[in-house]
Amino acid sequence: MELKRQKTYKGVFEKAREQLIGSAIEEKFSLAGLRYEQKGNGMVVHVPYFDEDITLTIPEFSFSSSKGANVTLVTKIIILHYINSASGVPFAGEKVAYGDIPACMHYDPVFEKRVLKPLIKAFGYDKYAFIEAGRSLGAKEEQFGDASLTLFAFPKIPVTFIVWEGDGEFPPSAKALFDPSITAYLPLEDIVVISKLAAGRILKTAMKKFADEV
Repeated sequence: MELKRQKTYKGVFEKAREQLIGSAIEEKFSLAGLRYEQKGNGMVVHVPYFDEDITLTIPEFSFSSSKGANVTLVTKIIILHYINSASGVPFAGEKVAYGDIPACMHYDPVFEKRVLKPLIKAFGYDKYAFIEAGRSLGAKEEQFGDASLTLFAFPKIPVTFIVWEGDGEFPPSAKALFDPSITAYLPLEDIVVISKLAAGRILKTAMKKFADEV
């Protein structure tokens, strides 16, 4: 199953790579809010990605992280999808829930299972761990719920998470909010992916901080 999945991902990556090569590539970088420069016969593109900077070298399509971290195939795909989809649409200046994004309503249960439930399990009774993890990632603290954070997955894609702590009367809950312009920068199916990656960064950071304190 894993081998089949990797084969599928490689096909998706190749398709995204070919789409970018066949496009007005410099215009795409500009619309995505990315800095780039010519290097010999190729280009070097700097992609702000959460709390790190991913360098994309073209035409090799090699990726390297400013933190020396492994750049996974899923991350490579979503970076290319972001560049290919970028339209230059400005932020709408409001926040909408995943289920309120056109065509996403029916996938709300999938989104909750893959993105929100892990956050509820980890931070439903510990908003301070959530806040501390967000601060370590350079997230912006918001004023929603009991605790809320906004992370920029890419320059044009803010993701806001809200946590409400549980008590004796109500169970804990969580919510994710997006600028409506997200559909002009990512395919609909990638909104779940980028949200899961964002939540995963918060969870991983919180676990590391906990391990360091033990």
